Amino acid sequence: MVYVTIRITAQPGAGETDFDVRLIEENGTETVGVLRHADLTTGRWTANVGRVLPPPAKDKDIVSHVAGVTPDRRSHPDYDDIAKALYEWLLPAGALRQRWGQLGNPRVYVETSVDALERLPWEMACPTTPPRQRPALIGGLCRLTPRDDHRVSAPATNRRSTWPFRILIVIGCAENEEDGLSIGKEVDAIERTFHPLGRTVDVHCMRRPTHAQMMKWIEHFQPHVFHFAGHGIKVAGADQYGLRIENADGAWTWSSDNIDVDLPRIRWVPTFVFLNACRSAAEQNGSWSTQRSFLAAGAKAVLGMQADIGGSVAGDFAAAMYKNLATGASLEDAMNQARATIPGGLQDIGWTLPAMTVRERNAKLFAPQPLPADESYEKCAEFEDARLFANCREPRRDFTNWACPCVTPSDPEKNVLLVLGEQNSGKSHLLKWCMENWAIGGARVRYIKVHDGTAKTFLSVLRQIRDGEADDRDIRTHYLHAGLPKPAFRQFNWHLNNLIRTGAPGEWIEAEHPEAEIPDQYQPLTALSEKQPQEEIGAFFLEALRSVAGEKPLVLVFDQLESSEGGRERLLPVDEFEQLVRRLFLPIAAAPSSLVKIAIVATNAQAAAFGLAPTPAGYADRVARYDLPIKVTDDELAALAVEMMWFKDEKWIKELASILLLRRQTRIPAPQGLARLLVVRNAIKDSFPDYYNAVERMR
Repeated sequence: MVYVTIRITAQPGAGETDFDVRLIEENGTETVGVLRHADLTTGRWTANVGRVLPPPAKDKDIVSHVAGVTPDRRSHPDYDDIAKALYEWLLPAGALRQRWGQLGNPRVYVETSVDALERLPWEMACPTTPPRQRPALIGGLCRLTPRDDHRVSAPATNRRSTWPFRILIVIGCAENEEDGLSIGKEVDAIERTFHPLGRTVDVHCMRRPTHAQMMKWIEHFQPHVFHFAGHGIKVAGADQYGLRIENADGAWTWSSDNIDVDLPRIRWVPTFVFLNACRSAAEQNGSWSTQRSFLAAGAKAVLGMQADIGGSVAGDFAAAMYKNLATGASLEDAMNQARATIPGGLQDIGWTLPAMTVRERNAKLFAPQPLPADESYEKCAEFEDARLFANCREPRRDFTNWACPCVTPSDPEKNVLLVLGEQNSGKSHLLKWCMENWAIGGARVRYIKVHDGTAKTFLSVLRQIRDGEADDRDIRTHYLHAGLPKPAFRQFNWHLNNLIRTGAPGEWIEAEHPEAEIPDQYQPLTALSEKQPQEEIGAFFLEALRSVAGEKPLVLVFDQLESSEGGRERLLPVDEFEQLVRRLFLPIAAAPSSLVKIAIVATNAQAAAFGLAPTPAGYADRVARYDLPIKVTDDELAALAVEMMWFKDEKWIKELASILLLRRQTRIPAPQGLARLLVVRNAIKDSFPDYYNAVERMR
């Protein structure tokens, strides 16, 4: 995209100075014009260059007039006159305007350190003569923070993971204002837009949080985008503005001074800030002051509203912009494309109200994460099984962060994850969804169904982890069930063979083993001395797993510890499982950090029988635990069914779900909690296959 920079600087001198306007092309060529102080302060429309608040003639000041516009007046003739005045100021008559006409409407960056001029709604600028092409609609228009602006400091951030693309929405207005301001619709539009991209984009909404709650969440998840919907406000007794958050414990203001302190303290720099906080002319100052604080902290861009814009419109605009950003578009392209979602014709100034300031040109916030280029990934049975999903947003976010941390943790990591719940309540379904997230995030995932109809021992489970259960005839089993790389197990296999043969540890000498692989002789483990060999075997196996992991996470997921059918057959004795806990699970849990991680899915009864719950003494703070709830009402499930089917034909889905959920379940054991949604899913899959297949896996 060809661009020009229009740089406006005050001429030397005291008092009412004029301004130099430079049109700077990409190759550095400059064309100079002059913007006279008298042109800005006399006539029908003026700019408040005297920095008097409020301006001496509020009815003539452009910023105040635009900020106070109501929706019924956005096509008023006043704004046509304002557009002409802004065009003449931005592109002064003479050589500069002539050069502009020769360039063919390139993208425009307006750069000035004069606050009053930076605030002007330059997006409205339009020539007085046909064809009256608006620069902001042709190539786009943004404000550019001056490079020598002393307010911009080097950003400091603790962000570790760039995936998923994390958006934090904070609703600051009172609960009774949400409907009137259509803020609920704003959030709804954003969340629905990203539902199909639920793996790539993580949207979290906080309604009226306390300062401590908001800081804690931000510090933990380091969102890329901070989106605020509510009011800007003047701080009582100070020439300072901020964002007002109406909390039940007492309203508080996130002022510019607070932002300046908070961001370095939690080592967070939002990459992009969206402020829908301008709901009156007075609040425009609050929004602008906050924008400057975020830019000074190092945000790449801040977008604010120059006047009140309804939540439903802001939501459609924001959703379109975020979606473009999530697919790799630049900030400028994403904003320009999103303008098309704002209703109204060219004479309506609604499309001009979003205004963005950037620190650099053509910055991209997000590089789309490539999916594994592997047919076995695309056809993985477990991933396909969890293709439709609703609810559990918090655990899904926490589990993604568990394997692919958003920040480098200051405390020891919890390398073991325990997911508990009643039988047939959706535990495995939740983990299957998360396993695909971990895989996309770069982890190697190995899914182990412990119960497979054969008797098990400590050693046979280790061999199962190593060798896999993939069926060569079924590609659907390859991605999660394939064996781990054999070369990584050379030393383990040698030590295992030696221990079985001699009953004592041996010394591994690398030079004596040039072979790429050492096969396991698959002999049973027997005690040939007083010392049991599980301790040595476990340590060698852990080293092999670390070798497999390399520099990326290796996640071992253990499921189906025993049969769930009939009498709940147990083919892995408790004492053998105890060896897995002692030799594998607890050493990994004890590590301050580990790229080898373990997730265990179990019922509450299984967890008690196998010594997983309560957590073994001394490890309670080293194991992440999640208990899946089962108390979910029919109405809640019907609403979740709509989400599960991607909000298509909502009324029909909700009615169908309500009917199906009332039926007596014949399946034994009957589904519980969220797993009851399977009844709806299976009915749609069996009776409406075209409808079911139209819903793709989340991306």
